[in-house]
Amino acid sequence: MKKLVLTLIATSVIVGCSKQEVDMTPTINGAVINAEYTINGQYVPTLNGKQIVHTVADKRNIHDDVKFSNILMRWANYDKAMIARIDLNKRYEVDYDDKEYSECTLSGCDNLSLFDQLKSKDSSDEQDEYQGYDELGCQVNMTKNDFSVNKTGNSRTINGFDTIEYKVLWTTEYKDTKGMVDLNEVSFDFWTTDVSKPMNQVFKVHGDFQDGYYKTASQNPLMRLIGENGYKAIAAFTGDMDNQEHQFSGQIGRKLTSIKGYPISIKLEWTQKSEACQEEKSATDNLDMTGGLESVGKQLLSNLMKKGKDTLVDAWKQKPLVRYVYEIKSVEMANFKESVFSPPAGFNLVNRQ
Repeated sequence: MKKLVLTLIATSVIVGCSKQEVDMTPTINGAVINAEYTINGQYVPTLNGKQIVHTVADKRNIHDDVKFSNILMRWANYDKAMIARIDLNKRYEVDYDDKEYSECTLSGCDNLSLFDQLKSKDSSDEQDEYQGYDELGCQVNMTKNDFSVNKTGNSRTINGFDTIEYKVLWTTEYKDTKGMVDLNEVSFDFWTTDVSKPMNQVFKVHGDFQDGYYKTASQNPLMRLIGENGYKAIAAFTGDMDNQEHQFSGQIGRKLTSIKGYPISIKLEWTQKSEACQEEKSATDNLDMTGGLESVGKQLLSNLMKKGKDTLVDAWKQKPLVRYVYEIKSVEMANFKESVFSPPAGFNLVNRQ
């Protein structure tokens, strides 16, 4: 009996091993970044994401695993990757939950985003969309538009990186015909570290990729709108390229050049003291409970995106409309399998454009 049991165990191990696919693709060297991020605020549901980015000169894989905190929003959790292949002029959008992928040109797929789906799912939801002053029918004038960059002198160690803080603040004021004002502050907190030799190699790889990506995907509407310099300035602003080499033009660009180093942590907050156009902003947020949890979750997200939530005005700076925190856990040049730049074996192709 003992021999029979041992034989069955050995057989199951052999069968199990025979089913495991061996990755025979070459091992290559490239830039690897591991990061985590959080998004929350009055206008958006709280979510937490883990991200790993693999990059070589002509390929990139950005893999995000995102979880929503609210149980009503968990239908929107996703584990997806966007693979850009400059060498093939292709883009793969991989869904690890459903084990499927779509293929299109590098300029991008036509799939609707989560927010586009919310806007288009039912024409009756139009009143719940985020509305600007023109859509509200409220006349305002901009009375303030200031932009500043300051080195705060604060320092801290984040994930083993010694960092210093830079604060970027963009302040605008809009006054309505009654003299009431909407005050908006968009702030960025950058915690940067000195660029080491390995980080210079990462910058070089990212720069080569961005050069090739822009040239190949230049027909993308966003690319045509902002141009090459604008595209690379945005990449530099978010830490993907050297911010000393690629900057926005004008006074803002000159101020941003004072930010030195590689950003390990970025926090964006949009706060608003909303006192203008109160009559136009007033609205109700009734929920239709007949469509199940997914329907209620979508309605909640639409309502959170809507302008008109003006409670706790006195504590407006403590209640950002949107907060985004992105933190790098590791950045390095590392070896990995080339298969990371292709859809996993066995995944189904569900769309090709």
